[in-house]
Amino acid sequence: MSKKNKLLCYIIVCLFILASWIHSQDKERIIIQTPFKPIKTVYPDYPEELMAKGVGARIVISIHMDSHGKVQSAMAWNSLYPEIAKTLEKTFSQWEFEPYIHEKEPISISGFIMVIYFPGKLIAQARSSDAVDAYRLRFKPPENKKLQMILDRCAEYCMELSESALYYVCDEEIREKTNAVKGPKYEVSITPPHNLEDATIYGMNYNPLTIRGSEKHMSVYGYQVIRKQGQFSDKRILIKKDSEKGNMEGIPREIIPSYNLKPILIPNQILGIENRAEFSFKLLDEKKIKGRAVYLMEASLRPEIQGNIKWAKIWMDKIDFRIIKIEMETEFIPGFESILSECYRYYLKPHFRATYTYEVDKKGLLFPKKAEIKVEYSGFLRAARKLKSDVSISYKNYKFFTVKTDHDVIKKKLRFLLLDESKLPIMRLWK
Repeated sequence: MSKKNKLLCYIIVCLFILASWIHSQDKERIIIQTPFKPIKTVYPDYPEELMAKGVGARIVISIHMDSHGKVQSAMAWNSLYPEIAKTLEKTFSQWEFEPYIHEKEPISISGFIMVIYFPGKLIAQARSSDAVDAYRLRFKPPENKKLQMILDRCAEYCMELSESALYYVCDEEIREKTNAVKGPKYEVSITPPHNLEDATIYGMNYNPLTIRGSEKHMSVYGYQVIRKQGQFSDKRILIKKDSEKGNMEGIPREIIPSYNLKPILIPNQILGIENRAEFSFKLLDEKKIKGRAVYLMEASLRPEIQGNIKWAKIWMDKIDFRIIKIEMETEFIPGFESILSECYRYYLKPHFRATYTYEVDKKGLLFPKKAEIKVEYSGFLRAARKLKSDVSISYKNYKFFTVKTDHDVIKKKLRFLLLDESKLPIMRLWK
């Protein structure tokens, strides 16, 4: 390839990087990128299908324009959303660009338009205090009396979890697999003339954004939890990282890992008397798990609330109503802040799913045995979602120093709150 053609390729790629603009609609955004300069445009609307699902997407439209800059054809690559792709083909067939000039002459050229649907804010943010003051929630008792009984018994158990004095340590073994996002590549190809007005045809090849490869890591922490007089604190001390043990050079022993889970607090965030007003509940099933009779219940965030926990399934013991397992989807999990810059860079939407299992029994309370976290991205060309991170956590070798519950005090407090839930503190709302 001659120096002139290499320079032309460089200019086209630079134009692609620079010539992008954003069309805003509500919180969602449509990002349109192309190496050509438009002079006549028709913008697409943000699809209701994507808005309802809360996912990102991207679609590539191949175009061919004549020497006058008019689009002669527009065709979408294989897309997960064929109806949206058809609409985009019609939309971009109406576009016109400034003629592409090569050696002082306008030429026909083939290229593409990248359309990125970006959901906007990636994580929920706290409401202002004024908004919270004006928005006091009230728990809506279900019409199903059995479900109401289950919720009240679960609230009693959650109050025991949240009010009990605790002091324990355990080993927290973390195994993590993380995949890397590979950015898109753009290449310019030059095809000799084929009697098309003696004009050279330039085409652009696009290697799409993808996620592949993986890194695996294993760490073991000494995990300490203390709750005294209602104040909760936890601490982690690094014991082992990958194949290394003890005091590794350059790595402090007392650190917080890439995420900071507090699994013992999760049940109260959904079923606690202070928080349950944020959700609608449904009794799904009654079954046996490992010989234990359980209720299976679903919690969905009320539509007027924008909270962190969007949806959850909860398994609880049918006899004592202790929480056995929780599976939930969230807007965000604290500690994963590092992935947000990657999402903003490539216009990807993160999706978080966490599962907590409680099996370690001590004085009537169940403590966590396992936790699993999966982080997926949406916004790729050929996949609705792709796995970014898969974390498996085991809690072992518990040593309990204090587990103390004053049942009489808890029952009095719970009875008082159940009789008048208007005396509850304002719900912790998110925006």
